[in-house]
Amino acid sequence: MAKEFHYDLFPFSMEISRLRRIPAMMSSLKIINGKLRAFSSIHPWTKNQVHLPPDLADFPVMIIMGSHILGRGPHFFYQDLDVGSIIRDRLDHKPTYMYDDVPLSLLQKMHDRQLMDFERAQAVFTMSEWLRRSIIKTHAIDPSRVYTVHAAPNIPVQFNSNPYSLKNLDAQTLVFVGRDFVRKGGEILLKAWPHVLHHVPTAQLKLIGPSPKDIPGDASSVHILGPLPVRDMIQEIGSATGLVIPSLWEPYGIAFLEAMSLGLPVIGTSHMAMPEFIVSQTGYLAPAYNVEDLAAKMIRLLTQKDETWAMSQAAFHHAQGYQWSKVASQMDAVMAKVIGL
Repeated sequence: MAKEFHYDLFPFSMEISRLRRIPAMMSSLKIINGKLRAFSSIHPWTKNQVHLPPDLADFPVMIIMGSHILGRGPHFFYQDLDVGSIIRDRLDHKPTYMYDDVPLSLLQKMHDRQLMDFERAQAVFTMSEWLRRSIIKTHAIDPSRVYTVHAAPNIPVQFNSNPYSLKNLDAQTLVFVGRDFVRKGGEILLKAWPHVLHHVPTAQLKLIGPSPKDIPGDASSVHILGPLPVRDMIQEIGSATGLVIPSLWEPYGIAFLEAMSLGLPVIGTSHMAMPEFIVSQTGYLAPAYNVEDLAAKMIRLLTQKDETWAMSQAAFHHAQGYQWSKVASQMDAVMAKVIGL
């Protein structure tokens, strides 16, 4: 974005010494599973210690995946999640995975600080309409200053035409991508897999990301590939019949867009932001935790070849609408008005 839209980037260190984190560490201490833990890195007090160098204090600031006012210049935030969404799920006794151990009192402090920063921000860019609606509900920022700009695939290849072929259909292979196996619904997937094999005995499942030691079971049809270099991962995804990530808590899900950009129909879950880009023509949505419905969707993708082929074409076409250049262009149009360019 900086090169294409003629912005200059000014790198500087934002690291906070351990000594300066002590107040935040002391106020967030908590015993979890018999171990003492602190959450100084996400504590608002720690973030208050971060400031722009004096010579940059009046410059515009773009903060990606965070929200904190650093200087006197215009501030813009780009996010996939807000603290309010985390708190709502915690109060509803829903798992939030990496946030489950964070004390609710600290989450509330983070939320209060985030609302203050939203109020002062010139614009908040969101990956999804789901997040935009969540932020607007806080009434901390005028809806006209919250923009859904989406996200895009991060793979270093791009095709002018759909690379999906009959070999993909004949492979009868589904691929899962994600290091966080539990949060991404990996355990639900393994529970559903025997149902798939009952109807499609030659089906294969490839798991990319999680370590083999974290995966229960030893079914011969399940191949645990672990973390892979990007090129190898693209090769594995690109040769599969479809992607399945029955994620239980997924603020966005760029992996789905990456698979669709390779022509793969995808299977996700019907909550958070996933229904915004996994539409009926590009894949299937299963209710989170629903083993039977997930199995039925996988069986359908593997056996209804005409439908899967049509989905591949639609998925590839749909993914073309998600490009980082388009994301940057939407951001630039807003920032240019604020900055006066």
